[in-house]
Amino acid sequence: MQQHVFTIAKVCQHYGIENAVICPGSRSAPLVFAFTNITGIKCYSVIDERSAAFMALGMAQQLQKPVVLICTSGTACLNFFPAVAEAFYQKIPLLILTADRPPEMLNQQDGQMIMQKGVFGKHVLGSYELLSYQEENVDYKLTEKIVLNAIEESTHESGFGPVHINVPLREPLYNLPEIPSFPELHFHNEKKILNITQVPFLNDFSNAWKASKKKLILVGQMPPDSNLSNFLNTFISQDDVVLLADIASNQHEISNAGLFDFGLQHVSKEQRKDLAPDFILSIGGPIVSKSMKLWLKGIKPNYHFRLQAQAESIDTYQNLTQLLEAELLPYLEAFISLKGNAEPSKKEYSILWKLLNNRAHEALKVFHENKIWCEPNVVNKILAEIPENSQLQLGNSASVRWASWLGAPLKALQIFSNRGTSGIDGTISTAIGAARVQAGKIVTLICGDLSLFYDQNAFWQNDLPSNLKIIILNNHSGNIFNWIDGPKNHPDTLSYFTTPHELSVKKLADQFGLNYFQSKEWSNLQEGIDRLYAPQPNISILELSFDEVENMKGINAFKELVIG
Repeated sequence: MQQHVFTIAKVCQHYGIENAVICPGSRSAPLVFAFTNITGIKCYSVIDERSAAFMALGMAQQLQKPVVLICTSGTACLNFFPAVAEAFYQKIPLLILTADRPPEMLNQQDGQMIMQKGVFGKHVLGSYELLSYQEENVDYKLTEKIVLNAIEESTHESGFGPVHINVPLREPLYNLPEIPSFPELHFHNEKKILNITQVPFLNDFSNAWKASKKKLILVGQMPPDSNLSNFLNTFISQDDVVLLADIASNQHEISNAGLFDFGLQHVSKEQRKDLAPDFILSIGGPIVSKSMKLWLKGIKPNYHFRLQAQAESIDTYQNLTQLLEAELLPYLEAFISLKGNAEPSKKEYSILWKLLNNRAHEALKVFHENKIWCEPNVVNKILAEIPENSQLQLGNSASVRWASWLGAPLKALQIFSNRGTSGIDGTISTAIGAARVQAGKIVTLICGDLSLFYDQNAFWQNDLPSNLKIIILNNHSGNIFNWIDGPKNHPDTLSYFTTPHELSVKKLADQFGLNYFQSKEWSNLQEGIDRLYAPQPNISILELSFDEVENMKGINAFKELVIG
């Protein structure tokens, strides 16, 4: 066995990596021996590679530090790709170790071998390949340096993300009379401390701020950050500043208008004109709100500053005037120090948004009182019932949109969603990963029936986290295509969009030994919620089942709401 793989585990341990997700296989045996025998790294065995990768993503999403992901050679690594792409766009650190056969066997009709070197292409921050050593000729220092570089690249200050190391391994793979001792390291952990000697375009930014009367701060998806919340709080006391926070921004508690997504869909063009800013500061990742994106693409503010650590230009709304390549918190701190305390403002831009938010709130209140058993009504009830100081994971398709339209509850609640690529694959696995490293904290996942069945292999592992509570919005198809523009206008092919099915959530729960509850009407919804959140020895699922006709009646009524 090539013992340099034990160097890989040693470097990971030294740099504080605590979790490794391992998929079964033979070529990866040396990696398995190394990681399962080193102290301080907890290993999880997950059979399905796609599920394993999303579980690792969910763990790293919470920890904000790398999680190791290991697979055998061949097509196994290709199943990592959806989660790798999500990690790349969501800026989540993963260290991907793919076992491989010796390079001279590539394309020589040897078994279980594909072109693994650089297989993830542009969807990783870095891609490396270790040398394929003979047993007696190993360069431990080179292996150590490559792994060190990969870890540092995955957590670079310009942005986190996945990094891939391909590990060609020669036979024998199992000749271990005993586990060898782990090698001593030659390098030392030197934490890089960002030292900003120059804040780019600070005067330009400050002058534009002073010259503008209607300032909009737009916060996209990002992990919770109390320090950022404190900085942003210093801005929203001004009447000429509005802060709009995406459902997955984890800044919803300080937003001036939490119902902006719903509100923008239901106001006139004239009202949208009044709301238009002359100054935009955008930070964080993407936003869910299509109405916001369309609105912003149709306006041309005098200034739009994009503040981010990475150099690539992100101009989602085609009106960017200046990219500020800098660390977020130090830049805001420098700006606040420069501008000093905010002077009293009488421009009252924020009042327009607060009025919109109040009107949206009243319209939604009237709608929810109608008690139609439909997704927007039921999701609103669920959002109100999620326990304080817990975490919410939102599936894609309709689930995250309902939460965005209805507004995040104003309580201590962390919210996450795979909005990097916005796919439904891996929804369950990501939530399981999050729950595994949030022991003692309730994690609630709201997702659709297709997301559940598509990712059911997520449950195919041992010791599932009992703190995960899953709420399934079961409309027995991809119901969102029944009401979004486009597919609904082509009834002859609608079944190819909606994927109708007769699969049973209860049978799935029984198969994996999960706790199962169901609600089909208002009379037993509260009971279902109470049972879901009661202590249980395993994952609990609450299925909320909807009749297609009644559900569409409620959804159409929701879409046709008018706010004054």
